[in-house]
Amino acid sequence: MATIQKLVDNHVLQAWKTFGGHRRISLASVMNYQSANNFLELPRQSADRPVKVMLVIESPDLMARLKKDMGQWHLPLQAVFQESLTEALLELLNDKHDLLVLQLMGERKQQEKVLEILQKFMSSRHTVAHTLIMSQEPDLVPPLSTATSPASIQVIHKELSPLWLSAYLSGFVAQRRA
Repeated sequence: MATIQKLVDNHVLQAWKTFGGHRRISLASVMNYQSANNFLELPRQSADRPVKVMLVIESPDLMARLKKDMGQWHLPLQAVFQESLTEALLELLNDKHDLLVLQLMGERKQQEKVLEILQKFMSSRHTVAHTLIMSQEPDLVPPLSTATSPASIQVIHKELSPLWLSAYLSGFVAQRRA
């Protein structure tokens, strides 16, 4: 959210505020920003197919809470939970997913290695369209995407919370079906 606010404040994105103080951002300015910054457009999907999401959650407590909460979100999702990246990549070898959500909690060097492994995997296999990485490391950045990989990696520097994930998945589903 801070990034969006900075983009609006610097007039990179066109926006206005509602009477309640919420920002509304012009879709055209978002599309222009994505185009200028080489963001890949995710493929649209039919409205009758649920969005396939794989979540790699290292915290057993958070995983249990997310499994319980996801049923109450009423989103057209087919969610698969994994405890490790290794398990996730093995499953992704056989089954395509729209989104991979990865919670990173280890040391920085380990997180950098995970990003490197993901980039190599996504360059050789086209089994996930988008990867979202949640990390507490403030300046951890994904490797540059290659022209041969249609997938994208996004790193968000915050703790994964069920409320935030619900909002993100709602937007992801809406964007995929638009």
